[in-house]
Amino acid sequence: MKALKQKAGFILQILIIILIAALTFHKMFHGEDAREIIRCLRRAKKCWIAIGALLMVFFVFAEAVQLRILFRGMGQKISLFRCYLLSNIEFFFAQITPGAAGGQPIQMIYMGRFGVDMLVGALACMVIAVLYKAAFLLIFLVTLLLRPKLVLGTISRVPVLFSFGVIFQLLSIFFLTLCIFRPAWASALLEKIIRLGVKLHIVKHPDRARAKAKYSVEMYRNGSKFLKEHKWVVARMFLYTVLQRLAYFSVTFCVAKALHVRHADWLGIVAIQVILSLSVDALPLPGAAGANEAVFLRIQERWFHTEERLGAALLLNRGLTYYFLLICCGAFTVCANFMRKKRHHGYLMDPTGAPFNPEQIPENMTETSGIPETVLENATEAEGTSDNME
Repeated sequence: MKALKQKAGFILQILIIILIAALTFHKMFHGEDAREIIRCLRRAKKCWIAIGALLMVFFVFAEAVQLRILFRGMGQKISLFRCYLLSNIEFFFAQITPGAAGGQPIQMIYMGRFGVDMLVGALACMVIAVLYKAAFLLIFLVTLLLRPKLVLGTISRVPVLFSFGVIFQLLSIFFLTLCIFRPAWASALLEKIIRLGVKLHIVKHPDRARAKAKYSVEMYRNGSKFLKEHKWVVARMFLYTVLQRLAYFSVTFCVAKALHVRHADWLGIVAIQVILSLSVDALPLPGAAGANEAVFLRIQERWFHTEERLGAALLLNRGLTYYFLLICCGAFTVCANFMRKKRHHGYLMDPTGAPFNPEQIPENMTETSGIPETVLENATEAEGTSDNME
């Protein structure tokens, strides 16, 4: 029954995405401008569109490489292809769930099915999340430093959404900092939030929520220890994270080139796309459907000028960064479901690949590290030879 409800929920979210997309495209193609938009699309340079598609493939592949680097550093034997499947799974479910909340939890379930220890899988998701925010912040600060007038002028066009997105990111960074440096404070804060949720009848299972909160805080604290003890591994992962984000933001530059925008400035376009992501990523909408399109039309006029070219740019950019990504990742997710499940006798997951239960804390989890001693031993042995492993 629970599985049926989950499938029904995913189907409903996909239908919502299709409905919002249909309404958006209907509004764009309704009237005289539709013919001009189609003409712009027909005149577009196919080579630049292909480059944009390749950048999105690299966007997914970069996370697979990050997973591979971390798993090898922790002594987990898993092929690059399976890491690529895990990356596709994460992006697919992130695209169809509000606020991209469903990506990593489902990715962790598939990690267990592929034989990855659940604690290592949770640590991988945590490290990638931290590096993602760090790379995002770095790119934004660099663009603000190099293109201050452009960045500030663009922010003034969407002040409310941008402020909401920045506040959300700052709160996330604040919570991560608490988990890493003051885990007791983070636990106390979460306890107050859970109690408030119980009073407001939002949290129906407080004991389960407390167990999940305790596990999350512990994993982030353990993640900080991993970051300190495996600096070379983390540095390589961070490099791929920066390249991954730049590849995603550069798709719009390819779209501009495809539509014959001669004065297209790569850094300027990247700066505007960073602002767009900050403005809509935190919204509780699957894939930020509707909001992404509206903000794009509002802030990208600088490069595409005419309504026809701007409409064509939206179709190409959204088609590559969302719908192309959704279809490709969906296909690989189906492929992953047909693969034979690898029997896994690790921690916090049974051989059938059942989801994580935060109340099942392993007995051999050390108080200082929170990671089973066997995994720590594998990490120590593997770090020096990770580059030679297949």
